[in-house]
Amino acid sequence: MPKPPKPICTRAELEAIQYLAMPIQYKNQADTAVVFIFDGHAYAYINRCMHMQKPLNCEQDAIFDDSLKFLRCSMHGFVFDPTTGTCLSPVCYGQKLQALRISEMDGAVYFTDKHVD
Repeated sequence: MPKPPKPICTRAELEAIQYLAMPIQYKNQADTAVVFIFDGHAYAYINRCMHMQKPLNCEQDAIFDDSLKFLRCSMHGFVFDPTTGTCLSPVCYGQKLQALRISEMDGAVYFTDKHVD
């Protein structure tokens, strides 16, 4: 039996902020997700850069670079494509942030990823 979607917030709430960081259980482990709107679409990733396993917002309360075109780890400045989570910086080039499945229904955003509790 499929798990019911887990509510995150309303679309309007997410549009009013740069991003939402929230605690989750991912594969039965405590973790944090970042959820945001980019180019009109909602995205969610585990909030962890693959370089040193630090949250993207560990040094600053931001997950985007100054141009607002790329996700950015605030520890070493690694940048990622927000639509795919792919790292564009040399050290981890091509590696990806862990994407989380989400969906939108009736003006709300939900986790639909089977690994999120």
